[in-house]
Amino acid sequence: MAPALHRYVRARSNLYFYYRYLSASKAGTLSATRDAVSPEESFLALSAPSVASAFAFQTARDTFIAAYDTNPTSTSAADDTNTSASPPQIRADADAIEYGSTLRVRMQARFKPRERVRKEERARAKIGRKELEEMVGRRLEEDEVRMLKRARREGDFHERLLDVKVKGKHDKFA
Repeated sequence: MAPALHRYVRARSNLYFYYRYLSASKAGTLSATRDAVSPEESFLALSAPSVASAFAFQTARDTFIAAYDTNPTSTSAADDTNTSASPPQIRADADAIEYGSTLRVRMQARFKPRERVRKEERARAKIGRKELEEMVGRRLEEDEVRMLKRARREGDFHERLLDVKVKGKHDKFA
């Protein structure tokens, strides 16, 4: 698992396996034999535009890691059970982001990126009944309070507030 991949969607990261770093050679072959990090062991994780929650890993030579199917397309179910079928070939020589070069990264829930809500937004989302009643200028019923709180979260608070004021005939300009 990439150390920096779980925090940034577009991040330079090093992939390591059993204390060895994954490297991509000039020819596009992948190997995990290096003990130290060089530009060949650095990958840029880009979010794939066509596939949701998938990434494409770009090498230092601006190529992408991709999986190529080495088997001819099978036409029957009997061909799928053939034991002589070879696994897909994984190389780092794809020129563009395509279906074969996108990977879905699975990680533990504690490492998943979460949208961080700013403190101001969280404080703005919370509003009490007393503040709402002061804005309207009268006592509010329970359903009006719920509706105004929901409107505040969704973003159409001022329109709903004006509707409640008109209903109570408190605002002379409404």
